[in-house]
Amino acid sequence: MLCGMCRKFLNDEQGAGTIMGLLWFMLLVGITGMAVDVTDGFRNRTMLQATADASALAAAIDLPDNTAAAAATAVAYSAFNMGAEINGSVLDPADVQIGLWDQATKSLDTTSLVPDAVMVTVRRSAENGNALPVNFLRIIGLQTWNVISQAVAQRFIPGCLRDGLIAREIVDISSNNGFINEICIHGEQGVNMQSNNYFETGVNVTMPKIPEMLEIPASGMDSNIGLPPALRENHLDPRMVDHVEEIMLDMLIMQGYVMPDYINTTYTSHAAYTAATTADASLKVVEAPLEWVPTYGKFGYWTYDFANLKAGRVYHLICPEGQKDGAKATVPSGTVLNQVVIISDCPIHFGSNVYLSDVVVGVLDAGQDGPGVDYANISFAAGAQLGRPDNCAPGGGVQIFTNASVKFASTTSYDGVQIVAAGDVELGARDMGINGISVQAGGSIFMTSNNMFGLCSGSVDGLFTVDYYRLVL
Repeated sequence: MLCGMCRKFLNDEQGAGTIMGLLWFMLLVGITGMAVDVTDGFRNRTMLQATADASALAAAIDLPDNTAAAAATAVAYSAFNMGAEINGSVLDPADVQIGLWDQATKSLDTTSLVPDAVMVTVRRSAENGNALPVNFLRIIGLQTWNVISQAVAQRFIPGCLRDGLIAREIVDISSNNGFINEICIHGEQGVNMQSNNYFETGVNVTMPKIPEMLEIPASGMDSNIGLPPALRENHLDPRMVDHVEEIMLDMLIMQGYVMPDYINTTYTSHAAYTAATTADASLKVVEAPLEWVPTYGKFGYWTYDFANLKAGRVYHLICPEGQKDGAKATVPSGTVLNQVVIISDCPIHFGSNVYLSDVVVGVLDAGQDGPGVDYANISFAAGAQLGRPDNCAPGGGVQIFTNASVKFASTTSYDGVQIVAAGDVELGARDMGINGISVQAGGSIFMTSNNMFGLCSGSVDGLFTVDYYRLVL
């Protein structure tokens, strides 16, 4: 009887599908878990990467001076992007590292006294007490994911800003020019050039789209030696253009961040002097407004004894009242200027054969009738020597700022010169006459023929610039 029941049980096939059903159920749960939980893991990793990128970039803005603020900024941005109520604390302050970035080795030197990069590591992990929970994969014993992302943001100055010509519109190059020593030419709206130019290996000619934004003669790729390997696609905005007026106004009140080393900051500017209490007899004035004297026979032009400017001073040229549009301050031919800052409310014209060394010139006038940035409110006659001809040794540089345009005549020599113009920059130079130059133009840059650009080793001395930031990891 018992054996009969055993045989019946062994021969009974009812419920056999249950076992297969359970196996298929577990398989389907596993597949669903892979679809849902793994997808959620990738989604959170994407969120963490975006948070790491934003936190590192925000923190890098505080470099190099305030490393404590940089770390606090990174933590604050991480909490803003991934709220703690849902994600827990994704960035521990210990996971913010600040140092000098080595692009070759992809490493961060945290001992550097002049840091340029921030590395952040954001986590949803057991280590931070906020590991990412799973749902369906619990059936196979997995309770949480550890998801980690990292980013490094670097503060840097693009190479084009150190020795280069950057235009928000076009760079227009005539013929018979040479470009050497890794100088850079960039036109955000394109580059136009004629034939018979030479580009040494290492020189970059960049624009956002090639060939659409490159205008050359039909034979231009052959007649412009070295051009094909020099071409690159790139976006680069001359951001200093947006700060020219700010820089000049801050120079008038002698803000430390814009003051060259050769200026005696124990003095104060005329603007600060007139705003101060006149009873303070101890207050020293850099220089009262320059006296304007009409130049007879040249109505509308004005002169000043520029030869007697005192080194280490900031000078503010104020327009004569009732001036007509087109009135200019004229710096006489042969004038030598050294270690001065001149900020003018009127256009300035420099006569022939002037020599400027350790000088800042800024003009805040764009014409009374509003011709705007196309108006050249700084101009130089032939034979000017801008900067000390010392192969870019420290000191001796020249900075020129204008909220309009600037124009240089032929046979001008540039040695460690920075030019920032809201409008156009027209360069005139003799052969071998450009030995270290940095130009940022809100309009276009025009180059004449028979010039050699970028001869000196090293970048422009005393470069004023704004910071640029990039993700390097």
